[in-house]
Amino acid sequence: MKTSKDERDFRPSSLKEIQQAKGYVPFKVIYTHSDGRKIDYNVGCWLSCEDLGIICSLFIVLWMALLGIYGLLLKAALDTDEKSTALWIFFAFGFIFGVFVAGAVAMHSVETALHLKYNPVQEVGMKE
Repeated sequence: MKTSKDERDFRPSSLKEIQQAKGYVPFKVIYTHSDGRKIDYNVGCWLSCEDLGIICSLFIVLWMALLGIYGLLLKAALDTDEKSTALWIFFAFGFIFGVFVAGAVAMHSVETALHLKYNPVQEVGMKE
């Protein structure tokens, strides 16, 4: 097992080396301990402040869109209260979505079988 890196090994050995090569700076708080040591606390799981802002804004947009859709669906359900037309439409969309998900799951097994048929895997160490 290799324990040290020599000059011929050009692959990065850690995420920190990859980030340094790209010039990527994660968001961290540097704390000075009472004995003078500087301690780094990573705030965002090695993400930069810009990445954290983008992720938070996307979550806010997602939840606002869901809240808006929920409000529209609630209004539609209350407006068609006597015949429940909107509820039947929501049920039909949910059923169609379920059929698409079931089809996607079923197609995975078909694609796996086709991949194995046209790209057979040879066992290592088998003699022909």
